Amino acid sequence: MHGEFRFLKLGLGSRLVLSGSLFAAGVALELALRGGILPGLALVAAGWLPLMLRPATNKPEDQGLEEWRPVTMAEVDRLEDGIRQSVKLRKRTRDLKTGLLVGLLSPIVLTALGVLAAIGRGDLSFVIGNAAAFLVPALFFGRVRVFVPGDIQFKLLSFRAFLSEPLPAGISASPYLRFDKDPAGRDIPEDLRLMLEPKRPPEDLVGIQVQAAINKGPNGKVPYLYAVLLAKGTKGPAYEAARRFKSRGFVVEGGSDGEYGTVVIRQSTSSGGYHTTPDDCRELGRACAALLGSLKAGA
Repeated sequence: MHGEFRFLKLGLGSRLVLSGSLFAAGVALELALRGGILPGLALVAAGWLPLMLRPATNKPEDQGLEEWRPVTMAEVDRLEDGIRQSVKLRKRTRDLKTGLLVGLLSPIVLTALGVLAAIGRGDLSFVIGNAAAFLVPALFFGRVRVFVPGDIQFKLLSFRAFLSEPLPAGISASPYLRFDKDPAGRDIPEDLRLMLEPKRPPEDLVGIQVQAAINKGPNGKVPYLYAVLLAKGTKGPAYEAARRFKSRGFVVEGGSDGEYGTVVIRQSTSSGGYHTTPDDCRELGRACAALLGSLKAGA
């Protein structure tokens, strides 16, 4: 259990005994010495250390693995819902406890101590002041930090905008997730992409892969959605048709990695930067559908 605490390798019982002893010693010092308040509070503060918890977080410990798998849209929906719930939870917990206690309760306690001292009730002031000091570990330690996978959250918004543009009949969109694993072997989704495929493709066509990158904009991270047509080599009809494809507002760039021919369809960056808005994502969807619709089956 000591792994949950920041300092000392002790069991919970030993920690409580140690902290209680330091608290008692601090109070005894305050009572025994004239002007012993500060030395006594120093001992009380030392009693906080054995009870200092590490922050709790849901952030997974990934292993650096990369495994792409086809998934259903229902799985993507569950991932998106989980991220949405994490965002809500983080909003509720982010600095709420600390802000409430420091900004509201601390002035109340200090005011009460001052009033009690002014009316000659030093005994009550002594009790309330020390009780407040004893409660510091319970009130301020062990904060909850809610992790939200920001990159995939950005990408999901772009893919949702892309898919909001209905695909023509005969063209399917298959989602893929990239998984890592935590130390317990549980899957950790880290990235997303789509594969667009016509029902009757040309013989050299693999499909159009839609993927997203995260770039740095003037106000923080921004998503950049683009598409890559994959073909078997660079001599087939699908590759040639894609390389000659034109769509207003997009740049089309052919290439090859040896076994596969690639044609990148991306937003023109002459007027802005590497950032695709939801409207840009829908335009990309229309461009991909137009390209696939222009390819002849069995060519």
